[in-house]
Amino acid sequence: MTFVIFIIAVVLSAACGIYTIIATRNLIRMLIALEILNKSATLLLVLAGSLNGQMARAESFIIALIIVEVVLTAVGAIIVIATHARTGSIIMRKTADRGEAASDE
Repeated sequence: MTFVIFIIAVVLSAACGIYTIIATRNLIRMLIALEILNKSATLLLVLAGSLNGQMARAESFIIALIIVEVVLTAVGAIIVIATHARTGSIIMRKTADRGEAASDE
């Protein structure tokens, strides 16, 4: 029963993250959606480790995934801040329009 709950949580969180990335133009929401996708990958590793009985190996992969996740979040936040400083917006549609206008000047 616990495995079914883990599988449902992984599928729902992955679907939520993918939908948010596709549906939104807000860069901060996209960054949060990437975090949700990373959490679903972490849950998948926990599930795989518990099914195989190799939780020690799964834990080492989870720690590595957490490190990659922190770096991804930091780089994404820097990109959002730089985009906001350059264009004054965090909406992708507006930043694309302003980027073209800035290159014409």
